[in-house]
Amino acid sequence: MLEVSNLRKVYGPDPHAAPAVDGLSFAVADQEFVCILGSSGCGKTTMLRCLSGLTPATSGSVVLRGKPVNGPPEDMAFVFQDYSRSLLPWMTVRRNIAFPLRYKGVDRRQAAELTEEALDAVGLAGRGDRYPWQLSGGMQQRVAIARALAYRPGILLMDEPFASVDAQTRSGLEDLLLNVWQRYGITVLFVTHDIDEAVYLADRVLVLRPPANVGHEAVVGLPRPRNQVATKREPEFGRLRGELYAALDGRPVAA
Repeated sequence: MLEVSNLRKVYGPDPHAAPAVDGLSFAVADQEFVCILGSSGCGKTTMLRCLSGLTPATSGSVVLRGKPVNGPPEDMAFVFQDYSRSLLPWMTVRRNIAFPLRYKGVDRRQAAELTEEALDAVGLAGRGDRYPWQLSGGMQQRVAIARALAYRPGILLMDEPFASVDAQTRSGLEDLLLNVWQRYGITVLFVTHDIDEAVYLADRVLVLRPPANVGHEAVVGLPRPRNQVATKREPEFGRLRGELYAALDGRPVAA
């Protein structure tokens, strides 16, 4: 579904400056859940901005469903890390979710239906008339996810979306995301710096090393549906966790 080939991004006019992304290549299959794992400053967000068409790459290519990405694709949605800044505080939750649909040419009746379905999917049915500032941080992030789901994307990009919430809320949002991923049959590319989160969510984990390029890949064979307690007790969960920690640390990964 998504093919990234030899992607390179250099900021500023000097083409010889240190790149933020360099030689990045990978592919994502339809309906696959792929986590991108990397330390802070390794170029994860720059990579996502290039993949989404928000920032032009210096060289290389991004192809979505066979079409080059030269600007934000209609079939893609993006959930940002800072949910509080991505929601419009003067709009109700319902209007925040419906807002992008006007640019997709969706009529009012269909937009209302999509909005209510998305609210139900993220457990916010009955809260559509509230404003973002009346909700907790976890609920605000649910609104951001609902807005992306209502848009009906083929692929969902997520930039460390749960980094700013507490551990218990984060676990709940992880399970919520897995439920809506399976319910809607979408493709997810999820960026995180949390190893446990990557192993718990993904079908496959790509480890980025600076400047952003793939240094290691791990296939996650843990059974689904997953459970915060039972899955993390699996010996395979611990093995994968150790493998990815070694890869992030730049140490040899045991075969």
